[in-house]
Amino acid sequence: MLSDKLRLFYDRMNDAVAIHGLNPAAVADVIIAEAFPDTLAAASHEGAETMLRTGVIDFLSSHFKRAPKLDPMQSTFDFPESVKPIVAKLKGEAHYVQSLGQYVPNALLVSNPAWLDDARRYKRQKGNETLAEADILDELYDAITGNAKAA
Repeated sequence: MLSDKLRLFYDRMNDAVAIHGLNPAAVADVIIAEAFPDTLAAASHEGAETMLRTGVIDFLSSHFKRAPKLDPMQSTFDFPESVKPIVAKLKGEAHYVQSLGQYVPNALLVSNPAWLDDARRYKRQKGNETLAEADILDELYDAITGNAKAA
């Protein structure tokens, strides 16, 4: 059972999502003071309000990635037969659209090719950044362990 504070948090989160979409930072800025005024006051007094905000943003980011259905039409959206097998392979129910600054459910991505293009480009950019960092970690590992990569 949710405590009154958590219930208030989720109620305010839903209200803020209706205005700001699935933008964790914008939603956090709206709800922290209203849902947890005593916690914010204590964090501010101790100089930890940035850490509190960061924690709430991280929580919301994770929560939004699980993409709760925000619109009843999403659950009844019927993907075209030609894309159903492709959509089924996606791990996430929503993907980040950088131009919107929020996660967008797959049904909306399919119905808006510009957002889909933004989401795929963003995901590829992040993937390339991760691979580049992995290459540097490989190089560091080889330098520390004395292992030389086979050319």
